[in-house]
Amino acid sequence: MTYDQLEINSKIRIREKPDNEKSPSRLVKYTVIAKYPSMCVLEDGEGRRRGVSIGELIMNKIITQAPYFEKLRSEKHNGWRKKSKKHDTTYAL
Repeated sequence: MTYDQLEINSKIRIREKPDNEKSPSRLVKYTVIAKYPSMCVLEDGEGRRRGVSIGELIMNKIITQAPYFEKLRSEKHNGWRKKSKKHDTTYAL
């Protein structure tokens, strides 16, 4: 499902990290209240509202990116991201 297919009033679950570092993360159920171009507003069962970016929805695997970007992600790269193992001595003193 992409962000365009996510509908208002749909129920989703988001993983939240508590303030205490030792506590485990928890899943919280939310309802989509409003959608904007780069974020959506969610409401939990107690009425608290929260804004969530599209990136956070992708990280929680609620939505996926457009098929073009998903294809780019799955392709194997030819090592263009790897750093060179040779040490640059151009500016050595």
